[in-house]
Amino acid sequence: RLADPYGILIAGVGGTGVVTIGALLGMAAHLDGKGVTVLDMTGLAQKGGAVMSHVRLAARQEQLHSARIATGEARLLLGCDIVVAVSDDALSKTTAGYTQAIINTGRSITGEFLRNPDREFPEGAMERVVSDTVGREATQFIDAARLATRLMGHSIATNIFMLGHAFQCGLIPLSLEAILRAIELNGAAVEDNVRAFHWGRRAAHDPAAIDALLGDGG
Repeated sequence: RLADPYGILIAGVGGTGVVTIGALLGMAAHLDGKGVTVLDMTGLAQKGGAVMSHVRLAARQEQLHSARIATGEARLLLGCDIVVAVSDDALSKTTAGYTQAIINTGRSITGEFLRNPDREFPEGAMERVVSDTVGREATQFIDAARLATRLMGHSIATNIFMLGHAFQCGLIPLSLEAILRAIELNGAAVEDNVRAFHWGRRAAHDPAAIDALLGDGG
């Protein structure tokens, strides 16, 4: 009910739509008549660099005095890329027992992997870092990149898929109607984005059905 400000930290890679997710939530909050601030932290990042979007929601605009999510005050860490989500900057916004985390485990290729293509991707270690920081019961890991690609035919749907998953888990305190209208108003690949959002919801609600639909489990 947004009795207190609600912080959503979106962590991902430049060029994949992290800023778009923040903008969609900002518009949806406006449509719902809620208070909202959106602050995109891109630094020197361009495509392939770390990007974080701070979204703060409240029942009234006057409840929000800062656009940046303070240390330990993220209610949701939406990790669209696990490499960025396990950074000190992202995890510093979380608190065990307070923050929920939904993390895409899909592998992103950084500069280090280009220099050393035989290097092992430390997925297990990164998952442990998130679980140890936020708490295992408060953390969900999902290979959203693979699922979005299999279901939609392209990985660009991954972040919208993640948003739908988080919404279905009750972690986005905005109305369905407002989010869908925000996607429509954004005007870019509206039909695809609506489908990706609903696939994310379905994956959260009934993962077994998604596995059955994909057939081979991978």
